[in-house]
Amino acid sequence: MQEHMQIERGLVGAAQGEEVDIRNSAVGAAAASRALAAAGNLTITNGGGGPMAIGGNVSITNGGAQTILAAGGATLGERSFVAFVLSPKVTMEPGARVLCSTRQALAFGAVVSAAILAVAGIVRRGQE
Repeated sequence: MQEHMQIERGLVGAAQGEEVDIRNSAVGAAAASRALAAAGNLTITNGGGGPMAIGGNVSITNGGAQTILAAGGATLGERSFVAFVLSPKVTMEPGARVLCSTRQALAFGAVVSAAILAVAGIVRRGQE
């Protein structure tokens, strides 16, 4: 795996590296870490992507992501948007938007899991 990966003015299906820098690009999914314990960082400027798993910190300016799972802090700069953020520390600058914060994302996951288990139980009873 590359130590530092920089994507500029491109469209990429997936990116993985110790440090990932996305500028003026779109990435389907990104992982910034060698292993779960590694500290990789992700920077997005004028770009965005789908799910992002980061072992370190993430910083977004004028861009966005579907879901961010960061072991470090998440800084959402001016004109940035993220649907779900799971991070121990989320810093939002003016103009940043988050659909669901860490607590809301965990609650949403718990509700969806309970609904799936309930439906699975009903389907099993119907088959007996």
